[in-house]
Amino acid sequence: MRKQLLNKFIGNYGYVLVWLLATSPLMAGVRPVADTCQSPAPPIINGSAKAICRNEAVVLTATGCTGTVVWSNGEVGSTITVHPQQTTKYTAICRAQPGCISCFADVWKVTVNTPNAPVVTASAKLSCPNEAVTLTAANCAGTVRWTNSAGVNEIVGANWTGKLEATTTFQATCEQNNCISNPSIAIAVQAVLPTKPIVTVSKHEICAGQTLQLTASSCIGTVRWSDGTEGSTRSVTPTQTVTYKAVCQIGSCQSDSSDAASVVVRSLGQTPNVLTTVTNGCPFQTGDLSKAVTSNSNGTLNAHYTFRAGPSLDSPQVQSPGAVLAGTYYVFGRDDKGCYTNPVAITVTINSCPNAIAPCLSNPATVAVRLDSLDWSKGIVRLKGQLGGSATQADWQSSGRGLFTDTGLKARYMLSETDRQRGEAVFTLTTPDPDGNGPCIGASSQLVVQAPVLSREVIGLSKKVNEPVWVSEGNNKLVELTYQLGVVNLGKHALTSVQLSDNLGAAFSIAGAQVRNVTCRADSNLTINPAYTGRGADTTLLLTGNLTVGGRSQVWLTVRLDVSQANTLTFSNKAQAQAIDVNGSLCRDRSTNGIDADPDQNGDPADNEEPTLVTLHSLRPETAETVFIPEGFSPNNDGVNDRFIIQQLPANITVQLEVYNRWGHLVYRNNEYKNDWDGTSNQGMKATDAKQGLPDGTYYYQIRLSDGREFVRFLTLAR
Repeated sequence: MRKQLLNKFIGNYGYVLVWLLATSPLMAGVRPVADTCQSPAPPIINGSAKAICRNEAVVLTATGCTGTVVWSNGEVGSTITVHPQQTTKYTAICRAQPGCISCFADVWKVTVNTPNAPVVTASAKLSCPNEAVTLTAANCAGTVRWTNSAGVNEIVGANWTGKLEATTTFQATCEQNNCISNPSIAIAVQAVLPTKPIVTVSKHEICAGQTLQLTASSCIGTVRWSDGTEGSTRSVTPTQTVTYKAVCQIGSCQSDSSDAASVVVRSLGQTPNVLTTVTNGCPFQTGDLSKAVTSNSNGTLNAHYTFRAGPSLDSPQVQSPGAVLAGTYYVFGRDDKGCYTNPVAITVTINSCPNAIAPCLSNPATVAVRLDSLDWSKGIVRLKGQLGGSATQADWQSSGRGLFTDTGLKARYMLSETDRQRGEAVFTLTTPDPDGNGPCIGASSQLVVQAPVLSREVIGLSKKVNEPVWVSEGNNKLVELTYQLGVVNLGKHALTSVQLSDNLGAAFSIAGAQVRNVTCRADSNLTINPAYTGRGADTTLLLTGNLTVGGRSQVWLTVRLDVSQANTLTFSNKAQAQAIDVNGSLCRDRSTNGIDADPDQNGDPADNEEPTLVTLHSLRPETAETVFIPEGFSPNNDGVNDRFIIQQLPANITVQLEVYNRWGHLVYRNNEYKNDWDGTSNQGMKATDAKQGLPDGTYYYQIRLSDGREFVRFLTLAR
């Protein structure tokens, strides 16, 4: 149901009082069933404490009752001992006889001051032995205490820095107001020596200009290559025979160099049959390199031709082979397999012409700009320019007056404050007029780079617990709790790598309950962790999953518990969801109680964090355990828990149900109850009035079975 039962009932008392005063003439004649009943005075509650730490005990005592004291947690007696797991309010009634009860006692509120567990991060998940590592614990306003896998726990402080000789797991607790939190999620730091990488190449022999893949395996750190690059895999295009090596680095530790991997770069070993001189044809003052390739140039090579400014494949390509100035150029032939021939030099001579056409008119300057990379958060823009025609040089300009730290055709730009405020930067690449005051003109190209629109990606998580079910396992009576977790994408882009974690040990084991069995299932777009136990290191419930925009998926987690040795029958826990957003960032949310991850509808589920609480009735004798009575219901016509359903009744047993409000007035009675009460009143109203829906709140009930058994407890009505 949307709100947990016993921890919420006081909030609606004022509304009940208004309702009672408005109907007081009608209620004047409504008294308990027995004509001789003198409603007893409500008990007076006192407790041993009003503020405790989690798992501490509080003794509650009710005085002033000559009958039976029935407490809001289902226990009976003038004195009870409770172990609340979170801030809880307790009340009680005095029962003189069936149908004769007092008003509710004034509430005794027990505040549980235990802080939340810290969130621990490490400066590195990998370190070489005896290298300094720093751990940081956030989300603690008190004192942080650390423990490691060796059980050492004397470390104190929000930050811990030390050297590790072996892989170590750390946890932290938060001590505040003399209360200690649950341990944080464990974080492991591996202290390992880097191993020598194993280098493999996709091809050991290629043609010049072809690309191959390099791979370095067996390194759990950073792979550094002999040519100064990093990464476990690379694509390279060598132009000559070369040898590759790599090392593995973890922190300041570095492995030995890997075995060498050699790549042979071969050419055809032939020379293309081309003309070695080219001249212009008047009135043009430029030469055409393509005229060097004659009809019989291909021969047996079946070659394609590339013109470059130098004799190496690394030399710049000629921008406009059809209109070049005087000079020496080089032509390379390339066969269908991608192998190049040896270069042939071509000399271009330019003869004077009458009425000559300027070279820059037959080969006008052109320029183009494109974005290479953008990191707006760091303020770095990388640009590439391309010149064509008679253009030989160019200058960069920006609209925001930022700083060009690299120039040339590959430029690096640092954004200015003006750029950031505008959310864009305009770049212009200009090539000068090639002939000054002549007929030719320069060229320019412009590019607008805008700040990326980074939407705020949001994941939300809700967690609802269904009514407990008592089951038999051999001679043991166990309780099954089924949790329904709903994870939703409230952002503007899809989420990937969705994970859920739920620590059952923190919810149940710490209170003395034993988790006997865990089963889970999920929607098809989510992947359950088959190793999930909810305890120790196995608290990751979902391994991965995807959520579309506005998408909602569900996980059902059923926990079977032995609570016979538990020090409390009130259990509280939270789950946590995380995912990777479109920007590669991690978004998280802790669960809120109910079925709506964002109940206040403000778009931020993080401000609705609320534990999911369930309180079991005290264990009863074997004969009583065959009947299960819910602690409340939600009659809001949503198809879920709309009726007050008594389960596991023996055959041929009839039920008499009476329900009283907090002032001891009978509001519902049915001598042959059929599990059909929907939260409306059938007592205390005029016979001609329509059924009245009772306000949300806590009510006291008496159930009598035809076999003589009787149950007296509290329930919560929450729409």
